[in-house]
Amino acid sequence: MARRIHRTTDFLADALHRLGIAAGAVDREALRERLGLPERGGVCEDAAVAHALQASDARRTFAREGVPRLTQAIPALRAEADPDGALRWRIRVLCPLLDDNRLDLRIDTAPDAAAAEILDEMALGNDPDWALDTLRAQVTQVAGRTRGALNRTILRLRDQIRADMTETGADAVTYIAHLDRSLRSRVFADGPDVASHILDTLKVVRARGRVVAQEASGTRRLRDRAGFGSYIDKFAAARRLGRRIVFHMGPTNSGKTYAALEALTKAATGTYLAPLRLLALENYEALAARGLRAGMVTGEEILGESDPTHTARTIETADLRRPIEVAVIDEIQMLSDPDRGWAWTNALFGIPARLVIVCGAEDALSAVRRAAEAAGESLDVVTFTRKTPLVALDAPVPLEAVEPGDAVVAFSRRAVHENREILVAAGRSVATIYGALSPEVRRAEAGRFRDGEAEVLVTTDAIGMGLNLGPLKRVIFASVRKWDGTEERALTNAEIRQIAGRAGRFGHQEAGYVAATDEDGLGPIRDALSGAPTAPAADTRFFVRPDLAAIEAAASELGTDSLSAVMAHFSRATFYDGSPFQPSAFEEFLGAVEAVDRAALPIREKFAFAVTPIDRRDPIAVGVVERWVQARTLNATVPALRADPHGDLAYQERTVRLASAYLWLARRFPETFDDGAAIRGVRERANASIERTLRETATLKVTQRAQNKALSPPAASQGR
Repeated sequence: MARRIHRTTDFLADALHRLGIAAGAVDREALRERLGLPERGGVCEDAAVAHALQASDARRTFAREGVPRLTQAIPALRAEADPDGALRWRIRVLCPLLDDNRLDLRIDTAPDAAAAEILDEMALGNDPDWALDTLRAQVTQVAGRTRGALNRTILRLRDQIRADMTETGADAVTYIAHLDRSLRSRVFADGPDVASHILDTLKVVRARGRVVAQEASGTRRLRDRAGFGSYIDKFAAARRLGRRIVFHMGPTNSGKTYAALEALTKAATGTYLAPLRLLALENYEALAARGLRAGMVTGEEILGESDPTHTARTIETADLRRPIEVAVIDEIQMLSDPDRGWAWTNALFGIPARLVIVCGAEDALSAVRRAAEAAGESLDVVTFTRKTPLVALDAPVPLEAVEPGDAVVAFSRRAVHENREILVAAGRSVATIYGALSPEVRRAEAGRFRDGEAEVLVTTDAIGMGLNLGPLKRVIFASVRKWDGTEERALTNAEIRQIAGRAGRFGHQEAGYVAATDEDGLGPIRDALSGAPTAPAADTRFFVRPDLAAIEAAASELGTDSLSAVMAHFSRATFYDGSPFQPSAFEEFLGAVEAVDRAALPIREKFAFAVTPIDRRDPIAVGVVERWVQARTLNATVPALRADPHGDLAYQERTVRLASAYLWLARRFPETFDDGAAIRGVRERANASIERTLRETATLKVTQRAQNKALSPPAASQGR
């Protein structure tokens, strides 16, 4: 007769009884599996059973207390607990399909052996801090390997999505929103077939997204026709021409603006609209050098021929009445700038040119398409690629490792000067550029760097547009965060690319290199240069601000000289729910309106003072303009500023800004601001003082250190 072999769970019941534990209180089958025993005949020491039960209790406690703390510290970790307390761990890996980490694929993968061992020790000790940094590094490695294994799949999907966005055009926002909703509800399990599963799933999702975008297109076009109608119609000169729009789309150093300027110079008449006075000046000089009858117009000055065929202008001064053959609108992605976007909106819809060439980055494509559709105009897209590759370095470049030909980028005046002092003390000669400097000083400092007088450039994002920096080898980010006037935030990928793209100028270097001064900055830089397609912003509204004609028309309709009342009317009429428009720098503008509205001036003059280009955060500058308003009210003349030639750097910077504001007002009220020659002298002297200070302090600390070293005893004799 065969011997009966008892079930292992019966042996475990006996062991539990000997340990004083009720067998019915324990899931013996789960306990058997945890101990690795067979279904029958499995025997185990009581101590092993006790240890397994203790471990189970510890894991249950950890699941309740430790897991929430751990997943907060490492958000990529996911845990599911069995009834007996066993934890099943997964690592959530995000693979962005779009720029700025948008449209994520979510993939769950298992921890590797090293991570699993740490997690088990954490659970047994109920200590989520044990080896936490090591675990975080392991999780990062697992995520990196998973992304690497899917790299070809991700690149393929990005190309497909980029093509879909081109196909859906102005409705790309709707297409992307559908993909985003669909992917948020999906998590892919890692495994041998995950790549094909992702591609098959996305094929269906993308197809549906194109259909959704097409279905929404009709409604969107009707809404745009109603919303844009009166705004578009006010640009009568542009509407009569049947304009053709060409988008030169590409990154920095791709030749897109050069090609546009070639077309401009071949036309009988034309204009170049610049984001900066410095760019307007450079291109005015380029037009004049070609023998064209050229002129330059900015808010402060008019240069060149009295009746030019070709003009270079700051975009705020665009002539929206005089028809021309070709207009070039540079940096069209500035449409999305909250402070100045209104000027690009006006130019895009209103410049009266038969051919309008807009130049900029791909994230503006959807907005440009939408504008062309709303105006009933044709659009052609010409894609430009960068002429030299842009490479993210693998290791950080601290300030002490900066080399000649490098630019170090920070995002505040204070940080620029701190970096400057460190580099000067380290023996480098330095050129300096930041936003508070006038175009003349920026140009001079760029020239010092370009000509080799200064080895290193220390700058803000002011180098992102317009300056000829020559053989700039590497762009090194001292920070990847900036204060945007409201909050400190991370740089967008587009902002990183705009600045980084100044490295490796075609004809000077074979490649441009980009790095950060520390490890924290390298990841965002790599992401920015990853080649992911850039989707249009979720908020598709165009920034607008009323111009003088709109202000005067509303004032006449309302029968008022109150600029505040007119602005309230404009706001109600323009920024309704579902409007295609949003206000540009409205809060700051309304503050200026309130300040000037008390003056007994015609509304056109109030408007001019409200939009005078000063730093509204500077109470001294605001006070000066308020005194100028009073002088205008009293029909008094305003003399040139009395400036102290010995004032410090900040004082001279303010003097330049106020002198520029004086000249801006002199173009509008020459009988009041009649001391133009003197104020130009004030500005020139302040600029000279700034440039002299920057030059002297670029090497002063090096000189002082050399002098101190000469006065010190030899190193061998010190301390003996």
